[in-house]
Amino acid sequence: MCASRSVYPPGATNANWFGLFNAVSWQIMLGTPTVLYARSQGAGATVLGLIASFTPLLVVFQIPAAHLLPRYGYRRFILAGWGTRSFFIFAMAGVPLLTGLPPWARLSLVILCMFAFNLIRGIASGAWLPWMSELIPHEVRGRFLSRDMVFSQVGSLIALSVSAAVLRGNVQPWQFSAVFLLSAVSATVSLWYLNRIPDVTAPDRLRRSGQRVPWKHMLMYAPFLRLAIFNVLWVAAVGGLGVFTVAYLRGVLGYSESLILRFSAAGIIGGLATAPWIGRLLDREGSRPVMKLSLAVFLLILLVWWLVAASVVAATVTIIAAVHLVSGVAGTAFAVANSRLMMAIMPVMGRNHFFALFTVITSIALGASPIGWGVFLDAMRGFQRTTGFAAWNNYSIYFALVWMLCAATLAYASYLHEPPPPADEPPAARSPVPAPSGVHEGTA
Repeated sequence: MCASRSVYPPGATNANWFGLFNAVSWQIMLGTPTVLYARSQGAGATVLGLIASFTPLLVVFQIPAAHLLPRYGYRRFILAGWGTRSFFIFAMAGVPLLTGLPPWARLSLVILCMFAFNLIRGIASGAWLPWMSELIPHEVRGRFLSRDMVFSQVGSLIALSVSAAVLRGNVQPWQFSAVFLLSAVSATVSLWYLNRIPDVTAPDRLRRSGQRVPWKHMLMYAPFLRLAIFNVLWVAAVGGLGVFTVAYLRGVLGYSESLILRFSAAGIIGGLATAPWIGRLLDREGSRPVMKLSLAVFLLILLVWWLVAASVVAATVTIIAAVHLVSGVAGTAFAVANSRLMMAIMPVMGRNHFFALFTVITSIALGASPIGWGVFLDAMRGFQRTTGFAAWNNYSIYFALVWMLCAATLAYASYLHEPPPPADEPPAARSPVPAPSGVHEGTA
């Protein structure tokens, strides 16, 4: 998975290996295993939405963190944050073993650990994008992103495969604890690779980027504003989709924890099948056509979820696995294309704050989305109507509404601006790679 030094700058491979072990960690902490454990402790859709909202909402702390980057530097800043958050992963591993506490108390501790974990993550993650901006040149950006996605997807597949193997049968508390311990150990190993990435801060540019900036003028920069609106529509549609499909599979269809984790692994396999070639396609065709195609595929995926929830088609294992597999393909293509377009439109001057502002805007929407959808699903829990061949309940209505929002996102994609690649880009003007999965989510 390593690349030639003539293609990628020194240190890039360490960033990829960091992404792999980081993905093992966050796929457990921010993914299906945590949702399943919270469900086992009695969490409803509203509580699950609250837990899912911590990751994006607490990214708002990237705004004040951007002012600290010139003082501490990229590597030192993110090392401190990632090291501190690892403590709360180890604490999470101990929660299932507290069997003397009632379920509501253990669930409260889960919420506390997740809040602290995401708070530290939200502060530290602001250093990643500017740091990587000094490493990756424009001409190999798509290929680097696809390679980084491969590493991340491999880490996610490892996490889900091990979790599925551990959480089998009549799941006991120690099994959940073992899965969370894997997350903690992987987070610790990722720090070793993180420390080996060269700290390539350009002091003069970094100081200029850290000065007070005109937020209103930044926001009204047309390419930036259009992409921000597009992403707000997108995350409003899919925010919490991963959480609530897990809740639907477990709570309504009654699938086991192990089988649900294998469904999630199918999505990772779809992403792995896509990542190796999507970068070259993006470098050749551009980001916007790929994003449109991915959104069209997502409309078909959401239609299948609606058909299942409305009892129009049977929820067979084959259908659910296929939906996850195709979701992995479309999700990976969209994530890489979206990140590539984001990098292309960010001006060099004030880059720290442009990325922080963009991330905060989209993350607030992504945080509000699962809370809103969770409240909606709980409020509509007892609703049952039948019209013709379709059964209308809280989940079938939910998937229908998400489909409409996704359709609106696809329509708005035509307004996005994609600048042509610079003919001769100096190293100082290189744009950054996206944060690894789990640094900002998704995607992660």
